[in-house]
Amino acid sequence: MNFVGLVRYAFVVVAASMCLSFSSPARSQPQPTASHLALAKELVDIVGAAREFEPLVTGVIVQTASTYLQSNPTLAKDLNEVVELLVAEFLPRRGELQNDVIRLYAARLTEPELKDILTFYKSPLGKKMLVESSYILGEAVKKADTFAAKLREEVVVRIRAELKKRGRDL
Repeated sequence: MNFVGLVRYAFVVVAASMCLSFSSPARSQPQPTASHLALAKELVDIVGAAREFEPLVTGVIVQTASTYLQSNPTLAKDLNEVVELLVAEFLPRRGELQNDVIRLYAARLTEPELKDILTFYKSPLGKKMLVESSYILGEAVKKADTFAAKLREEVVVRIRAELKKRGRDL
């Protein structure tokens, strides 16, 4: 996963966490019907709500394997083979997270609401919104990268200045 992918993934995770933390407590609801879940799945597919998590399985495997590589670089060849093996083994489990996301949509939105939302996303304006949202998110990530780099430079200058005031010279 490249840096932009990691930033997007982090953005989605933070956004999802914030949404969940601000949401109202779980309502006591009956299990969603098959038609309710089908509508939620259609919405998840259209808006790509689970797509951002696709690199998750591979990312976890690669990150975990890299911890072993840091402590023993001679494991590189074996770890690459193990990573390929584990990715093939665990990749099908992405569906578990997608099903969880579908159930979240079904729990928070009624069937009529899902139908209305799907009608919107299938309309010309809804289709444009999907395309433009993807572009806007990509551009926002680029702006965030630029902002973070500039801020980092300013913070370095300020940290050095503050430490110098305290008699610490770097």
